[in-house]
Amino acid sequence: MPYHIRPFTARDAAFITQLVARFSDFDLPPWREKTDVDRTNNRALQQAMENQEEGSVILVAEEDEAGPVGFIHLQTETDYFSGKQQGYISDVAVSRGHEGKGIGRMLMLAAENWAQEMGYEILTLYVFAGNIRARQMYERLGFQPDLLKYAKPIQHPDTGNDQEK
Repeated sequence: MPYHIRPFTARDAAFITQLVARFSDFDLPPWREKTDVDRTNNRALQQAMENQEEGSVILVAEEDEAGPVGFIHLQTETDYFSGKQQGYISDVAVSRGHEGKGIGRMLMLAAENWAQEMGYEILTLYVFAGNIRARQMYERLGFQPDLLKYAKPIQHPDTGNDQEK
């Protein structure tokens, strides 16, 4: 296979930064602004690339001839209910020109291997409800819904902020 997974290096930073827009490239909830989502994700990834926390790793999918084509950012978190350490997929993205070639699946399987090596029993992630393509892939790979977060925009009469639909 012309693709392989390798650890992040500083030379990957520009590539990863350009993929940040993929995290808002679908129908966001009406109360979410694409610029806010992109800015926040960019800031978090910049911090992760500059100072990798203990128990975290960034892996890059690379095509032998094309170079980097995707990445996954993995972190360790503590489960709220059990108190056990578990794996957390903070970010995963594949460049648009390489979608549908199994790269996302390769990255997710690398995440499972990482979680197994770390001794974790659970691997979690968050996904926007409107990101149907990602949700379908996660479910094909055996991920199941755990907690569902609901949100309701609140109308404030003094600002005229009516986002309720």
